[in-house]
Amino acid sequence: MTKKVALFVEDGSEELEFIAPLDIMRRAELEVDLISANNKDYIISSHNVKVIVDKKIDDIENILYYDAIVIPGGIPGATNLRDNKKIIDFYQVMYEANKLVAAICAAPIVLSAASITYDKEVTSYPGFESEIDCKFHNNEKAVVVDKNVITAQGPAVALLFGYEIVNYLLDNNTSYKIKNDMLVPVLKNNL
Repeated sequence: MTKKVALFVEDGSEELEFIAPLDIMRRAELEVDLISANNKDYIISSHNVKVIVDKKIDDIENILYYDAIVIPGGIPGATNLRDNKKIIDFYQVMYEANKLVAAICAAPIVLSAASITYDKEVTSYPGFESEIDCKFHNNEKAVVVDKNVITAQGPAVALLFGYEIVNYLLDNNTSYKIKNDMLVPVLKNNL
């Protein structure tokens, strides 16, 4: 059975932080719905890119249809998501059902607002530590996995964020194959 992912975006979302994971998840043959939290047919990203979505938030009748919920950062995208009661409710329901909840960059503030991070190790974009109630904020790791919660630091690690989501939902072999197909070893050799 194909795993399903709800990827919510909002006006001001950082495009690299949702396009890179979206690409990786679809390469892994996950069924990913790009969903506007603003309930429009599109969002305008943090760098003024108009992105057409697959669905709108009001189209989601039961969030538990999905195996994972994912959001990008970006400002004001992350704060718009944090201030959206439906997004907070969706995160709480998914977390309590032991489904994957994931956020990158500034977006872990949404997980904190949903009371998910208080007993977790997390990471985020530097400077958001004070807005995230957590057990331990790890500034050293690009991506942190703590049980069913995945957090990541920002745009440069959006690929790693996507690979960890695939690892969690599928397996390491799938993620490893996609990394090789996407030439990650070449990238590592040139950093």
